[in-house]
Amino acid sequence: MIKEKRYAYILAKLQDNQQVGFAELSSDLKVSEDTIRRDIEALANNGLLMKIRGGAIPRSHNPLTFKERISYLKDDKEVIALKAQPLIKSGQTIFLDGGTSVFTLVSLLPTDIKLTVITNNTAIIPALSAYPGVKLILLGGTYFKESETVVGLQAIRMVENFQADLYFMGICALDVQRGVTAAYLEEAELKQAMLAHSGVAVALSTFEKLETYETYRVCPIESLDYIITEVDTADAKFNAFRQAGLKIL
Repeated sequence: MIKEKRYAYILAKLQDNQQVGFAELSSDLKVSEDTIRRDIEALANNGLLMKIRGGAIPRSHNPLTFKERISYLKDDKEVIALKAQPLIKSGQTIFLDGGTSVFTLVSLLPTDIKLTVITNNTAIIPALSAYPGVKLILLGGTYFKESETVVGLQAIRMVENFQADLYFMGICALDVQRGVTAAYLEEAELKQAMLAHSGVAVALSTFEKLETYETYRVCPIESLDYIITEVDTADAKFNAFRQAGLKIL
């Protein structure tokens, strides 16, 4: 099917269903998901729809807010947070960036933990303020409403003044070949800075984000030390990540 006909089909289905996904469109149109991804990218660039993770919605709609996304897959994110707990030791210095999995991790920290936390994630400030043993260092810069984070050159320069023991990275997309990618350039750049100034890098990712990718590259997959998801580590989908040298929790 020529691309113009695919475009028409995508827009018509979007009008009927108010949301479309890469997998269903790939099946309907009998083309690869990469082809659908490029089609949606082209339509988004022309203002005909809004690209979201895994598909698209009408331009007139807004994606879920950060607070709404916290409750999405809430139980799964709590499993991820509990799996991450053994990596955290009192006395450590930790980078935390944006994302709802990071938010959930903070909400489940032991009450007596002693940490230095350096973050650009403004959403976790109230939660961290409740921990008497946590020293909180908030990065400065430009406030990014979509993710409730601070980004930009000033934030990157501040990161470069620290060396963290651990970096818990919120994940947009994760793929063995394409590595870690992000939906926004500013977030990708700050993740790169935190990664360069940390000893151990831990990706917090719901299982649905594996084998997906976004526009802006953060790092090769080998730059990570751990991937933590909500599913059993025996799942065959992890085999390629293990072969790349990552530990799966």
